[in-house]
Amino acid sequence: MKLKKRKINTIYVFIILVISILLNIYYETNSLYHDELQRIDKNLYKTAKNIPFYLGNDYNFKNMNKNSYNENQILKTSKKLIDIAHINGVDYLYTIIIDDNMPTYTSIGGASEEYLEYFKKKNLSQFYWFTFEDVEDDSIQETINIFNSEDIVYLDSSDNLGTYRSIYIISLTEDGRKYISGADMTITNLNKLVFKKVSYQVLHTLLLLLILVLFVLIISENIKEKKKIKENFIKSINYDALTDVLKRKEGIERLNKIIKPLSFEKKQIFVGLFDIMDMTYINEEFGTKIGDDMIKKLADVLKITFRETDEIIRLNGDQFLVVLKEFSTNQTIKQLEKRFESSLKKYDFLKKRELHITVRKVFLKWDDETDLNSMLRVLFEKLRIIKGNTQKEIALMEFDIQRGLHKNEFVVYYQPKVNIITKNIEFEALMRWNHKEKGLIPPIKFISIAEKSSLIISLTEFLIKQVRKDIEFLKTKVSVNISPTHFNKEFFLEEMLEKYDNLDGIEFELTEDNFIDEVDNSIKKIEILKSKGVNFLIDDFGTGYSSLSSLAKLPITTLKIDRSFVVNMFKTNRDMNVLKTIIQLGQNLNLKIVVEGVEELKEINLLADLGVSIFQGYYFGKPEKLETVLKKIKNKTYLMNLKK
Repeated sequence: MKLKKRKINTIYVFIILVISILLNIYYETNSLYHDELQRIDKNLYKTAKNIPFYLGNDYNFKNMNKNSYNENQILKTSKKLIDIAHINGVDYLYTIIIDDNMPTYTSIGGASEEYLEYFKKKNLSQFYWFTFEDVEDDSIQETINIFNSEDIVYLDSSDNLGTYRSIYIISLTEDGRKYISGADMTITNLNKLVFKKVSYQVLHTLLLLLILVLFVLIISENIKEKKKIKENFIKSINYDALTDVLKRKEGIERLNKIIKPLSFEKKQIFVGLFDIMDMTYINEEFGTKIGDDMIKKLADVLKITFRETDEIIRLNGDQFLVVLKEFSTNQTIKQLEKRFESSLKKYDFLKKRELHITVRKVFLKWDDETDLNSMLRVLFEKLRIIKGNTQKEIALMEFDIQRGLHKNEFVVYYQPKVNIITKNIEFEALMRWNHKEKGLIPPIKFISIAEKSSLIISLTEFLIKQVRKDIEFLKTKVSVNISPTHFNKEFFLEEMLEKYDNLDGIEFELTEDNFIDEVDNSIKKIEILKSKGVNFLIDDFGTGYSSLSSLAKLPITTLKIDRSFVVNMFKTNRDMNVLKTIIQLGQNLNLKIVVEGVEELKEINLLADLGVSIFQGYYFGKPEKLETVLKKIKNKTYLMNLKK
């Protein structure tokens, strides 16, 4: 019969050792304490027993009072007791009588520093005729009882000088008066002595334990090193060096082992094929180092997405096969696909990637009647169809955006927002793409594509960083547009707080699409960022669906009314009434109102009559580069039309 091998958990061994040491310390401390206490009791008895011999049996007598002895006699008696205390190693020696139902010291001396100081100063009140009450001794009644009952008593007591182990021996004077011959040892000294001895033994034990642990660690490290060498050797044979996932050969062998018993076990698996879009383009445009980095990134995301029990295989180049074991429903696969997409985008954010990838994927449920080669052919065919159906221009645009960011082709333009009352000028930052071949490309052409991937994060980061630099020259507030896709990402708030320690002077413009689905979550994000100094504006107000129901809840400062309302206000009374309602709503909520797209004086005059004071549009200025804007600020160009 073979014995089962049991794996010993080192943490349990450590806990047992610690408990054993603590128990040993506990028992050793108790043993030492009792041994020392026994030794002290013997010494106290021997010393107190001899007090009548040293003082004389007639020192105490029946009619004794506080005037029985003069100063020299008291000091002489105390000197004797001090010398005896020193010789025998006790702290105090004394005699006690009962006077007027109160224990009273008739002599005392000791080896303590305190009593030696009293002796030098000839402080007689501390050597003769003072009561337990005077020194706040807590054993008054106990001492009275001892006089009436027992001959020898050991007790623990305390007074204003400390805590003691004491012995009381009942003695009898020549004229028949009972008195106590007593000796004290401070418990503090006892505890110190025990602690010193236990500490020595503990240190000795710990030293031995340390040597044992070091020995075990050395042996353990040698074993681990050998195991590591073996594992690395096996790993180098079976695992891909770049991605640390299974190589094709080993992966296919494992897949064969997995699928072989499936028809008998009635289990099912899914197989997923992943491929990076246009890997050849990436290698040619950005270099193979960037290409390898993207392949590694895809492998990392696959590891994050799938379970440890699933197998990840690098088939070739940028293609990966994932074997998902024991899945029962297609719904689970759909959830995993969403998780993969989310992990891919979040990985880009956490790693602060400059370049982003587009991954095509396809899943296939294993058919018991299909051999491995046939299944792989079906997978590759499905992937080919998916790649063929993808809009090629979108994929190429994604890479082109990445290239543009890499080559610094994106620029920021600024359009003024003029307050016709205060003559204050603020700006909105608008991004343009100065393409090397296609010229200036407006946001409407590339933002929607960037929103389909995590490229929107990179574009927003570029915009905010550039505005933070330019705001030093503009010396006024600047608003930037935040994409709804970006704002609604679960890590948007984390990203803003982590990347930017200072957003002074920057305002975020949101559309109603930013919060149409999750108003409460949006409010939380806005409030946290507002506490950091960021104000929020609602852009294109009234063009969405949730404006009136959610506007009152949002902690915003400004409403921006879209150009479409300006154009329509001259057409019908209905359109004019809608515009008036929006303006009145904003004013009732104490919000600033900005009207966009104003191009004619008559528009401004009419809107000013309705209470609007801030305007943005070609009437005052179009979006332009920073250099041009700074010149116009200096020349007061933006305010010239106010004269009309």
